[in-house]
Amino acid sequence: MPVFQQSTIWLRREGRALVWLALASLAYLLLHLDGPLFLQAIAALTLAGVVPGLLLFELVAGRAVCPASALWERLVLSAAAGMALMVVGALALSYLPGPLEPATLRLAQLVLIGLLAAVMLITGRSRPNPRDRTGPADPSQALQPPDAQRVWLWAGLLALTFTAAMLRLPNLGYSEFQDDEVSVMLRAAEVIQGREDALFVHDKGPAEVLITATLYGLVNRTNEATARLPFAVANLVALAAFLLLGQRLLGPLAGWTAAMLLAVDGYFVGFSRMVQYQSIVFLMVVAALLAVHRLWDRRATTVRWLSLAALFLAVGALAHYEAIFGLIPAAVLLVEARRCTGKPALRDLLLPVALFGVLLAIFYGPFAAHPRFARTFSEITGNRIGDAFPYNNLWDWFFRSTIYSSVYAFGWMTVLALAAYGVAVWRHWPRLVALAAGAIAAAGLAVTLVEPAWLMLAGRDQTWFFFAVMLAVVCMAPRLPASQRAVWLWFSLPFVVSIFFVQKPRTHVYGFYFAWALLAGWAVQQGWSWLAARAPQRPLAAVGIATVTALTLLFGAYVYWFFPYTEQEVLRTWEVNRPRGYWTPYERPAQNAIFGFPFKNGWKAVGLLYADGVLRGPFARNGERGIAAWYTRGGPDCPGDAPYYIYTPVNEPTNRGLVAERPRPSEAEGYYLLATVQVRGETRLEVFGRTPPAGPPLLLDAEAQEHRFDAELSGPLFEQAGPVAEAQMTRSSAQLAEGYRFGDAIWLRGYKLSAQEVAPGDYLTLTLYWQATRPISTRYKVFTQVIDLADLHKAGQKDGAPGCDRYQTDSWLPGDLIADPYWIPIVPDARPGAYTLLIGLYDENGDRLPVFDGAGQPVGDAVQLTTITVLADP
Repeated sequence: MPVFQQSTIWLRREGRALVWLALASLAYLLLHLDGPLFLQAIAALTLAGVVPGLLLFELVAGRAVCPASALWERLVLSAAAGMALMVVGALALSYLPGPLEPATLRLAQLVLIGLLAAVMLITGRSRPNPRDRTGPADPSQALQPPDAQRVWLWAGLLALTFTAAMLRLPNLGYSEFQDDEVSVMLRAAEVIQGREDALFVHDKGPAEVLITATLYGLVNRTNEATARLPFAVANLVALAAFLLLGQRLLGPLAGWTAAMLLAVDGYFVGFSRMVQYQSIVFLMVVAALLAVHRLWDRRATTVRWLSLAALFLAVGALAHYEAIFGLIPAAVLLVEARRCTGKPALRDLLLPVALFGVLLAIFYGPFAAHPRFARTFSEITGNRIGDAFPYNNLWDWFFRSTIYSSVYAFGWMTVLALAAYGVAVWRHWPRLVALAAGAIAAAGLAVTLVEPAWLMLAGRDQTWFFFAVMLAVVCMAPRLPASQRAVWLWFSLPFVVSIFFVQKPRTHVYGFYFAWALLAGWAVQQGWSWLAARAPQRPLAAVGIATVTALTLLFGAYVYWFFPYTEQEVLRTWEVNRPRGYWTPYERPAQNAIFGFPFKNGWKAVGLLYADGVLRGPFARNGERGIAAWYTRGGPDCPGDAPYYIYTPVNEPTNRGLVAERPRPSEAEGYYLLATVQVRGETRLEVFGRTPPAGPPLLLDAEAQEHRFDAELSGPLFEQAGPVAEAQMTRSSAQLAEGYRFGDAIWLRGYKLSAQEVAPGDYLTLTLYWQATRPISTRYKVFTQVIDLADLHKAGQKDGAPGCDRYQTDSWLPGDLIADPYWIPIVPDARPGAYTLLIGLYDENGDRLPVFDGAGQPVGDAVQLTTITVLADP
């Protein structure tokens, strides 16, 4: 290679590096300015994902003589690399002791960017590897189609991007966090706070938490739109990558059709509008297959491309276990690449396999060793997968899928997939075998739909066997091209496992939709090719464009009505606002275990009522506990004798129908309306109290409260009951130097008190910080007393199991720091004066645990924490 050409390549790379470093510097600067929250979130995403991803992709693809791919591929793989680095980097930082301060996170991102830029420039100066000299001299010819096709491809990409963005980005922050999202947000806050095992108690892969924690920690504030932004972006990028992958595997029209089908699919739209892992799995699996497919298109830097694919697949598995299905098409493509090009050699696989294993072991190793793992494993294998195989979830799949997407979209994909099956079998098996397979398929489908009881054997539904045989026929077709075989296997195994060998697949069926869409796209391409050979081109093109436009509007309008259009929440107002012109197989959708639909009840207004001191004391509620915890910032959610009740007429659809509805509280029950929260003029929440209000109930507009909540209350440093980080206790107003031991296994490490002075009729808020040194088999209760020890007169008392009965002592894990809040009511007629705050533990028989000081000396059966002054009643 001429020296001049090497220098030119190096200067281009140096120039790109300088541009990206400038972009990172600008993002870093914006994070230090008090700008709009959404702008800061974009800056954080740029600093943590965009710039590192661009640099990593350059390291993988930029050194070879012919590394340059189309701009399209460079952008999507760079974006995927950035997301992957965000997950891996945050996972490494989460293992450091102590909280993740914003300055620490920002510095870590700058160090990572600096290292990647330095390596990029150093490797740019070195002589290219002779093994990289394969491929055409003009890099633009390596993967690019002819000019005429290129115009159509870019037009298709623009149409795809516009359609997908219109369904994913509008009103992204309208909905409140739903139950599964709240779980991610709470775990992300705990990672930032420094809780050591926050990721291990999440019950799922950590990627969704790590991405959220990265942006949350960098900005130090959040709201619904900014938290969902990286997942919406990942979904959009994944669609562009999916279009490219489909073109590589099956052809231009097949890839575009498949991507458009997923662009208007309700599952993928709903997941893109949530703080959830599915969009990350989608992006990582598709990006990994693109990287593997590079071995077909260019025989260059084999180890680097395989290592990039291994990184993507590992991060996909860190998002959710089902990403492992991506190994199926990857293995087929690797085998075919080796057959056609001789690559990869076995030695080329050593580093990628090691990288894949190490990345998974970094998390899943400690996770498997954590005491919570047994519970998580039992939940997954017992409740989700089950042990009474086989099952038949065909009808659940149909009904649930036709909530997310129209029946017409579901039927269209099904018909196209069956057509693809027929064509593949007819082309790649001898005619006699193809006819027999067709007859079996037709008979099996008929029995499944008309007389499913015929498939019952020994009390078990054996429908799976018919589908397994049917799909095995096409997967084993002797003349089937490798790319098609990869797609059929990618569809078949996840489909059979999800529908027939998982007890509750629910929305996890999306895992076989990738390949399902590709098969549907391939059927369209075959049909178009058949028509193109028999009809004039211009009229045919006009008909094709009109058909695509009509179907996109038909399928997309349904999804738009359900998701981005928030003027009416369709599931809340189904009887009035159900989609007109769309037939449904049900009168009302079964609203449980469905996610992503717009829903708002105005919980931020309740959080501000507590922050302003309008509400003081614990509350009961009929809504989801996690949602209440997030929006009241870990507030006093404790039923029983709570002075407040927060009532919502309609709960989010996630578990609706599984929990008994509570009637509206009434004055006959001793409740009085204190405040009403409205969304667009409709009552969504009502706050009731035990004491009649002095004036008319407050009327609060939810939208008017949101900006202030986001600005003042959305930071990650708040505390909820249960296991917390050590940093939470160090921020307490009072601590215990050495602590007190109760019995032989429970330590009181510290406490936090709302005030040293309290008025009669008010509440004293006390948080105790417990820690167990070994497993505890007994359930103990805590007593708290505000008592005058001279005559044992009590001004207040509250007993209960830790965490408002949610964190019983027999569930504590050794080493966990348990925050245990109490709201001690001071009796209205309490006499003024000094009292002792006394606490202790007792068992079900009322026997108190003995107490020892830090030196091991006995101090009785209770601890005198501090002195409380009850003020004179004004």
